[in-house]
Amino acid sequence: MKNQSGVFAKRNLALLLAVAVAVTAIIGWRLGNNTVVQPPEEIEDYLFWQAKDLTDFKLTGANNKTLALNDLKGKWSFIFFGYTHCPDVCPLTMGVLGQAFKQLEKDPAASQEIQGIFISVDPKRDTPELLKEYASHFNNKFTGVTGDTAQLDAFARQMSVLYTIHPKEPGETGDSYLVSHNSTIFLVDPQGRLYGRFSPPQAPQEIAEKFIKIRMFYNERSKKRWFFF
Repeated sequence: MKNQSGVFAKRNLALLLAVAVAVTAIIGWRLGNNTVVQPPEEIEDYLFWQAKDLTDFKLTGANNKTLALNDLKGKWSFIFFGYTHCPDVCPLTMGVLGQAFKQLEKDPAASQEIQGIFISVDPKRDTPELLKEYASHFNNKFTGVTGDTAQLDAFARQMSVLYTIHPKEPGETGDSYLVSHNSTIFLVDPQGRLYGRFSPPQAPQEIAEKFIKIRMFYNERSKKRWFFF
């Protein structure tokens, strides 16, 4: 009887240890994935309070190449909505972002992880081929894409982007019209989540320096996800 009691005691102890390990692992996983960790003050205004998961989408680039959610994963994506006929905000913002990417080349590790995406909300005039030429003019890491109205609206809603295509002014001919749109640069993390943004007015050095710190915070937080295990 004593031997049997000892066996049962050992089994119960082993079972309790296994349960404790499992519970600790679950706690570590939940803390790592669900707890909101306050970022450093110098970057907190650039980050959303909680990263937002994006659902799949489909946009089209040159040579019939498509851009989908999976194409955002594994890289940091700087996304800007606009149109090629934009007279001021778009070329200025894309130029600033292109200069920021140039500065980020000083950090090879960070530079390899970034891509720029220009999304045209004016598919009537902006063909995929035109978008390729326009985007690459500012940096060779930039891709230009667009889609039909339904595709653009669906993705714009996810990103909290507003845009309006204005009717032509009286007396104007051809395809001359303006489009109102956000002037924010959105940042999507390597998990394909809406993670942060750079609001206007933007400056190349500011974008580059803040991104390096955002990336550092992101990587350090990722390493601590299983710290309880």
